[in-house]
Amino acid sequence: MQNSNNFDQQNILRNVMAVAPKHCDNCGARYSESDFRVMKSTSTNVIMHLRCRNCNNVYMLNIMNPVNGMVGAQRIPLNIDLQDEEISKYAGKPAITEDEALDLFDKIGSNIDQESLRKLLL
Repeated sequence: MQNSNNFDQQNILRNVMAVAPKHCDNCGARYSESDFRVMKSTSTNVIMHLRCRNCNNVYMLNIMNPVNGMVGAQRIPLNIDLQDEEISKYAGKPAITEDEALDLFDKIGSNIDQESLRKLLL
């Protein structure tokens, strides 16, 4: 099963390289295939995470995949403190509602320690 998923991601990557950026906008370093990570793939688009190995500049790519082939990519700069593993963990998950956020805020209180917060979030 794992090999099939890896093969699918390699296939997707080969197809999107034609429309994906070739160089980092920040430092000009050339991207390699290992700089791209497939986060989500559907019949209509592919969402990828792109990190420059030279300067750590990060982008999310939304590559449209219509029936007649790949035609365009949208690159969005990403300035967050999440690590690659955390992005993979949360990508494609449903967003929390405003009520859920407010409920959590009410439970946290003003002087919560890190371990208690971790227990609330799990």
